[in-house]
Amino acid sequence: MDKYILYHDMLEALTHDQCPVCHLVDQRIDRFIKVLLREGAGDGQLVESYVRAKGYCNAHAWRVKEAGDPASQSAFYRALMERHRASLERYLQSRKPGVEAPAQGKEPLHRLRALLTAKRGGRERVAEETAQYLGSFASEERCPICVATETCERRYVEAIAEYFEGDEEFRERYRNRGVLCHPHVRRLVGEHAKRESIPELLEIQLSRLDLQIEHLRELERKASLRSSEEAGDAYLGGWIRAVRLDVGLPGTDTRYKQSAQSIPGATLKP
Repeated sequence: MDKYILYHDMLEALTHDQCPVCHLVDQRIDRFIKVLLREGAGDGQLVESYVRAKGYCNAHAWRVKEAGDPASQSAFYRALMERHRASLERYLQSRKPGVEAPAQGKEPLHRLRALLTAKRGGRERVAEETAQYLGSFASEERCPICVATETCERRYVEAIAEYFEGDEEFRERYRNRGVLCHPHVRRLVGEHAKRESIPELLEIQLSRLDLQIEHLRELERKASLRSSEEAGDAYLGGWIRAVRLDVGLPGTDTRYKQSAQSIPGATLKP
């Protein structure tokens, strides 16, 4: 990405009342999806990489769906469904009972032992084939849009620290308008804690949290108010800003919240 364009995009993002990283990532992913749908259906390598990843995560699958262009999306889903169909067909074929020759000329005890051994081997085979089929839904490759999102997030978070240290205009605008959602505060601290700009950036974050808390307190005091944000009350957007501050925009990775072990068999993705 051109550094000149990135700088001005970041500067412009600071005029919006939300995390600038979220704002820029959202724009970038929109463009990524448009290119994907315009060119990806005819790109065999791109379709294959989509299939290897077993498609998009839940959040990004629905975001791509909202972008429309069902003809282009059909090429991706058709290839994925064909792979799933082949896995299911193999599993069903493996579950069909085989024909076993009867044990002739053996004592009853020997026949019983042979029958028990066959049953035990059958159970082990079924367990192995079932595990193999269930494993066919998973992939070691991540959702392609998640990968693109994380790449953008890393670059934009790094840019905030760089520009804050090296550019006076950016520094002043960030002091006046800058705030990061919690997922991107974590990335800033986790990846750049040793940079000299971090303490002041976190002091700014602290002041924004104080302001947000005051807005939420005001909303609690005005619990009986039933007007819209457009009606002019300065605090009514506070709870929406609190949601964005806590989790970022839809699709932002918040798996760090789940420190407890997941429920066995759970299938929903964050």
